[in-house]
Amino acid sequence: MSAEPISPASQPERRQELLQALTTEHFTLQTARAVAVNEGNGRTALYVGALSSTLVALALVAQRSPLGEVFFVVALTVLPAVFFLGLVTFVRVLQSSVEDIIYARAINRIRHYYTELDPAKAHYFLLSGRDDVRGALGNMCLRDSWTQFLFTLPSAVALINGLLGGVTVALAVTTAVGAPLPATVLAGMGSGTVILAVHVAYQVRQFTRMKTTVGALFPSPGDAQKESGAARRAPSRLTLTGTRLEGATGGGLRPAELAQLMSRGV
Repeated sequence: MSAEPISPASQPERRQELLQALTTEHFTLQTARAVAVNEGNGRTALYVGALSSTLVALALVAQRSPLGEVFFVVALTVLPAVFFLGLVTFVRVLQSSVEDIIYARAINRIRHYYTELDPAKAHYFLLSGRDDVRGALGNMCLRDSWTQFLFTLPSAVALINGLLGGVTVALAVTTAVGAPLPATVLAGMGSGTVILAVHVAYQVRQFTRMKTTVGALFPSPGDAQKESGAARRAPSRLTLTGTRLEGATGGGLRPAELAQLMSRGV
């Protein structure tokens, strides 16, 4: 007994199935964003709590041995461990921040499809459907600027790591060579500044990598103009594919457009 062939779905059915799939994906992305934010907050709270407990313990040790050998031994034993915890916390919080931006961009891409269902009713969507970083930040009333790095959770952890690293180096210098106070302060400030700079550079690199690896299908108007300008400056290597001519930049050219380009000497 042969099975009955399954008839192909009609166009309205496929459209409805796609809408259901995108709705499910939208809900999943919102849940993933909440998980990423909660994980970043939890890890930061754990790190700050461990650092606070360490400072309280050092204060108690200092009461028994005011800046004595016992204090330096305990400090140089505990502070490097807390600093390592700060490093792994920074990396994971930064990963969560990048994940959150990617999820926000994916939600914007789905929202753009919602607006395409009935363009005449698109004005009812308050948030943008642009799936680039600029559009994702714009929905949160934020600007895609380098100053935004100053207000992120990874930057806060980086600042704490810089302070902790500088203090640890200053204590190590005092214990090792017995340097005077000005030299100790300069060593701590210099090492703390270097640690903070490395953190910020790594953060900028990760966000820049995310921008370049995750392309936008519906970029913001300003970004779209930049991409079109880059496409015009790119060399034209055209190949024939069916009834369209594909360029090196991935966009399609109609035969009429090709004739216009050839008339310009491209």
